Amino acid sequence: MAANFLDPGANKALISRFFTLMPDARPRWGTMTAGQMLVHCADQLRVSRGEKRVTSLRVPGLLRPLLKWYFITRMKEFKHNMKTLPELDAKRGMTPPVSFATDHATLISLLSPARYSPMGIDHPLFGHMSAQEFGEITWKHLDHHLRQFGA
Repeated sequence: MAANFLDPGANKALISRFFTLMPDARPRWGTMTAGQMLVHCADQLRVSRGEKRVTSLRVPGLLRPLLKWYFITRMKEFKHNMKTLPELDAKRGMTPPVSFATDHATLISLLSPARYSPMGIDHPLFGHMSAQEFGEITWKHLDHHLRQFGA
């Protein structure tokens, strides 16, 4: 079983890694700044919570289980320079950053497992995801960006 950000131990470890991130950290790949990465990760959680809409991509219902299976089961980690949705792209539709401290606090708040239903979520790309599936794919995404900035 993969790491899961909803698991208390994995959650604590992820949050500790976010606290090592500095505003001037340089990316090992990609073009986002550390501050933009915080907002990008927060936006991914907002999408998952239904607080930010995704209108740029429609996945037909029959393909959602296959897409979910691939991202959760086959993809061990996100690859460098993967394209993101326009709504999560720092140069396009991402929520505008406020300040590193504010955006960091927002993300840490969104990482609280208490904010997510144990019944899972309805994701706009993957369809219904159990809490386990959501926790695993989110951990992979967050770990990807923490590695991007050496945290």
